[in-house]
Amino acid sequence: MIRFFDASAFYAQYDFIDQCPESLIAEVVPHPVGELKDRVRAVRQWRDALLAGQPLPEVTWPPKHLGASARQALVELGIHRFTKDQPELVDDLLRDVLRSIAGQDTQYKHDIATRLAELEAELRSLDERIEQKSKKKLTHPQTWDSEAAQQQAATEIHGQWAGRMSLADTEVKERWLENVRAWSEVYAVFGDLGELLGRGRNLCVGVLKHTGWKEVARLQRLLTQLPQLREVIEVLGQLKDKREDESTAETIFKRVCRLEEERREVRTPLIPAETRGLIRSGDIPRMLPVEAVKFGHPKLRMLWHAARAERALLTYRVEGVETERTWVEREALEPSEGRKPRPKRGPMVVVVDTSGSMRGTPELVAKALVLEAARVAHAEKRRCLLFAFSGPGEVIEKELSLSETGIAELLGFLGFSFWGGTDADGVLGQVIVRLHEDSWKKADVLMVSDGEWSSSPDRIQSVQFLRDQGTRFHGVQIGYQNRSGLNAVCDHVHTFSSWMSLGGWGRTPGD
Repeated sequence: MIRFFDASAFYAQYDFIDQCPESLIAEVVPHPVGELKDRVRAVRQWRDALLAGQPLPEVTWPPKHLGASARQALVELGIHRFTKDQPELVDDLLRDVLRSIAGQDTQYKHDIATRLAELEAELRSLDERIEQKSKKKLTHPQTWDSEAAQQQAATEIHGQWAGRMSLADTEVKERWLENVRAWSEVYAVFGDLGELLGRGRNLCVGVLKHTGWKEVARLQRLLTQLPQLREVIEVLGQLKDKREDESTAETIFKRVCRLEEERREVRTPLIPAETRGLIRSGDIPRMLPVEAVKFGHPKLRMLWHAARAERALLTYRVEGVETERTWVEREALEPSEGRKPRPKRGPMVVVVDTSGSMRGTPELVAKALVLEAARVAHAEKRRCLLFAFSGPGEVIEKELSLSETGIAELLGFLGFSFWGGTDADGVLGQVIVRLHEDSWKKADVLMVSDGEWSSSPDRIQSVQFLRDQGTRFHGVQIGYQNRSGLNAVCDHVHTFSSWMSLGGWGRTPGD
């Protein structure tokens, strides 16, 4: 009997490899510890857990004495807080875990081999001592039981390793510790900025080394001491027009789907309730008398059988109404429970005076407001435009986005010192142009300055036109208490007497 090679059956036994992430196949397949199927299953579970922002789950592979140190390192780092939806980061981390397990396996086998050699040396030494004591060569030295000695060595080494299972793998911990510290510091300021940056291995570390980051900690303390600054940012951004947003009903009610019973009347020939005419069929009980006559005739009987077989007998057409009960899914609106969702707000435009008169406390307050505006805009998915102005023609325009490039620009602004003259008319002209664009028509403007400037009547008139159209101009006046240029262009001017009483904030940044 000739048997043919079944290729499909051969490949079917390796179908489980498809469960292994393609990016980790080069590490998982040749790994020296355990069975391939167990490795694939464990790595798949680990990867799914880390991508969900959860710690490594308990799995059957690898043996605890080999995988405990790497697991303990990840627990002490708390790195799963930063791995959610970060496949490249997770794969890089799992490669280190797999390398740690392989290294532990190599060390474990080395320790067993070393202990085995020690046992053999002890046996030889014992024979030598016996020979020296008896002063003659042993005719029957102790036999070397390799299998028993290996079992003894493995038991002793396993016991030693069991005591070290709570110790973290120092190599894995050191490799990731700097990144985790960086992510933690950035997260404390910007929330989920690490997710937005992709949490590259060196990106957040580079952010912390940026000169502008040195000011962030001070600005955070200032925001804590002056909660009024956050309140100013909270009022920025007009509510979206209802035509662009949800309807009133959608904000008060929420859509739900329910199963409801529905009854339908269906006409069917299976219920002979009434006669509706004639029809050809093979139904004998509804057969017309003329067809019955054929059946009784000896010569027409075969013709009748042929007509019945072909369902061609003349019969009465009957039908009735049957009530069907079905379940259908319908959408409905029901009152929303709890607090209504916060209305969506429009974008923000922040205008900052960077003249020399703003050095010291005013500069720190202005930077703190910019930092808070960027954070709120990112958290609420709103656009935020920054204008930093000083003398004539000296205007920096940046859209504050906490992206890889945007965070560098923001830190650059937080790191440079204010210096120069004051040309408010020039920056107001650029702001007015922006506010006429469709994407910024729903924006509110925040001007941060000491107010030591004045605007031309034409510029004030242009601003007044935008205010009449619904644009709100908020002013934050720092230091200068008299009536200032902010009062001429802003709807509201915020002043806080507690600013100058802040101990230690009156010095120039960097002093």
